[in-house]
Amino acid sequence: MIALVRRALRRRVPAPIRLRIALARRALHDSLSGTSRAMVRPSDARVDGSCATEILSVIQPVRQSEHWQGKLANLRLAAARLNGAIIAPGRIFSFWALIGPPDVAHGFQIGRSIRADVLGPDIGGGLCQLSGLAYELGLRAGLAIIERHPHTQDLYTEATRFTPLGLDATVVYGHKDVRLENDRGTSIEFHFAVETERVIGTVRAATALAPAMLEIDKVEDGAARHVRVFRTSPAGVRELMSADVYTAHAPADPH
Repeated sequence: MIALVRRALRRRVPAPIRLRIALARRALHDSLSGTSRAMVRPSDARVDGSCATEILSVIQPVRQSEHWQGKLANLRLAAARLNGAIIAPGRIFSFWALIGPPDVAHGFQIGRSIRADVLGPDIGGGLCQLSGLAYELGLRAGLAIIERHPHTQDLYTEATRFTPLGLDATVVYGHKDVRLENDRGTSIEFHFAVETERVIGTVRAATALAPAMLEIDKVEDGAARHVRVFRTSPAGVRELMSADVYTAHAPADPH
């Protein structure tokens, strides 16, 4: 009951005010916890060639649908801001700390995104594909997952989804982020190549690094899809990384 009242009150607060409150809370928490000092920032020095060993790559399709050109422009702009950021041992990768506000003033366009479990046009739309790809790369590289938020509904079919269910990571500026901590003992770099019909995500490291293996367990239960993701380290240690429940709801054109 209390949660319902809180949600009702939040809906009465204008979105810009909610955003300022959320950003202030995050800034305070990051400062008090020491996260802010460990976070990789755009201003951090980037040493070209310091991470020269390619560890793994993941390819995802970019599907053409309404506002797909805006989405493509958003992906390219965000990729340029993520590429080259060195995640040294002990440092934290934050999707939003590197990309910044996804608004018109920072060059973002109208793309298609999921808000409140509904597909529709939005400034900066489409960035969830890149945040999900970063999350999957972090999982496979063996990084520690500090923050990740799944979608609550599965709006895609197996034929139209661009990432396996369970490896998605929704982001909302100021509210939901993807954060990964490098505890592998060597510097790591993500690189994203955005082409017209696909996105290629690559993990590079300063030294040779064996990737982890992922296993996805999905169970259908009526309209619900229960998805668990397990990760097995190169040393053979298997751990549960996430256990998500999605409401199955596929629209006619879910690209």
